[in-house]
Amino acid sequence: MSEQPRLEEKALLGEAEERAAFQVGGREEKLNPVQQLAQIGTYVDAHHPMPELIAPWVENKQPSSPAEAVDNYLARLPDRLTHSAMLMLGSGLDHSMPGVSFLGNIQIETHPDINSTIMLPSNPNGHWAISLHGGQFWFGSGSALEFQWQPEIAGLAERSGTTIIDVDYPLAPSAHIDEMLESVAAAAAYACANTNFPLSLVGFEAGAALAVLSSRHINDVFGADTVEKLALMFPDFSAFAELPERFRGSYNLPAPEHWPHTFWQIAGTEPTRVQGLAGSREVELPPHVRKKEYVSRQWISTPEVARERIADLAEFLRNPVEEQGNIQGNITDSASPS
Repeated sequence: MSEQPRLEEKALLGEAEERAAFQVGGREEKLNPVQQLAQIGTYVDAHHPMPELIAPWVENKQPSSPAEAVDNYLARLPDRLTHSAMLMLGSGLDHSMPGVSFLGNIQIETHPDINSTIMLPSNPNGHWAISLHGGQFWFGSGSALEFQWQPEIAGLAERSGTTIIDVDYPLAPSAHIDEMLESVAAAAAYACANTNFPLSLVGFEAGAALAVLSSRHINDVFGADTVEKLALMFPDFSAFAELPERFRGSYNLPAPEHWPHTFWQIAGTEPTRVQGLAGSREVELPPHVRKKEYVSRQWISTPEVARERIADLAEFLRNPVEEQGNIQGNITDSASPS
């Protein structure tokens, strides 16, 4: 028998196996969280590729996408994730994002005097927090702030009972880190005038690095223990380390042992990387810094995982420090990176 008939026979057998495996309407097999993320991620990457992320101050590189283009991509992402989940995972599940599910009767106030938006929960508990968006210090404002970031923060405020000031801090290359810190400090002064409780800081990606730095700055300005909690959502400390000195000055991020009580959310199984913390790449985490991993690609996750993240953050903000070990029963007292 020649080689060609053998190849054709194999092709026919393979096609027969595919036909036997095919089932109209799908199969009764539940995808695990990693498989669900792969389904959504593949669809989003194919149909809605993310713009190139190269900081505008990086030399000898291909031109970066404008900040506005990245912001517009992020602004559309929550709806695209819901749509992708409905297509790839089925329409019989809850595919609502936290900025939809958790809003309740939240009230929103704009405060141009501190360049911030304040999220007022329907059942406030007297606690206040400050939130800082991500974006590698050069994007994340504009449409991304309004349609992607602030709905999540509004849901967090409503679910936790915490009043949250979301700061639209100035960005590089137009601003120095000093200006970013002062914008956060102005929000802290406003919060301190309205509550007797210690403050919490919430930050995503580069905003998490700014939250760490701001916690020390606020405690220096307003007194020790003004900031009691840090909520770090997929922090990108390398974004701070890679800021040119003309924007970053002589600032360094404090090591974890000097942080307030902290909840560190980690995307996927990435190691606890802390490039930019006193020059260290990996560190041991002290007991007051707790971490939890989520099946996520930073901005991209299933809506279910997105809701889980915000629900965990809400519990962290709502519960007293001494009860933090019980958040969802899943946060680890990690003494070393995973």
